[in-house]
Amino acid sequence: MEVLEIRKLPTPTGTRITLEGIIDESSDLSPLDDLRGSVEVNMRGVRRINSFGARAWMDAVRQAQDKATLRFVECPPVVIDQLNMILGFLGQGRVESFLAPMVCESCSHEETHKFDARACRDNNGHLVPVDCPRCGSLLELDDLEDQYTLFLREPTFVS
Repeated sequence: MEVLEIRKLPTPTGTRITLEGIIDESSDLSPLDDLRGSVEVNMRGVRRINSFGARAWMDAVRQAQDKATLRFVECPPVVIDQLNMILGFLGQGRVESFLAPMVCESCSHEETHKFDARACRDNNGHLVPVDCPRCGSLLELDDLEDQYTLFLREPTFVS
């Protein structure tokens, strides 16, 4: 069983939290209990979330947001899936950046690309174009863009 690791680091403007592992019924989310002020939550290392973990996560986020302003960065596809399916998954937190699986149809290059959520929202809720680092063609989302980017159309999710 993989344990969720939560690391806290004080910053000049608040706190940075880094999550790594699986969010499930055995995850210890108590490090989120004492958050205060501005908190950046880096979710890049989250590999899976089950339904019990989603419920526990939402409870922890709701409690944390009473004392902290949550900003989510580098949200991986597993988090984006939850965000698109479950109302309130991030509470009142804002997504600043997210990761998306990209592929080049010309040379078959694949990469996970980090997108700025506000730039994509300002692009009518679509991903900002990204050039392939190998051949210069445009990368395409390796998923259905209209479904993957649903959260961008909700002004409450993007800062």
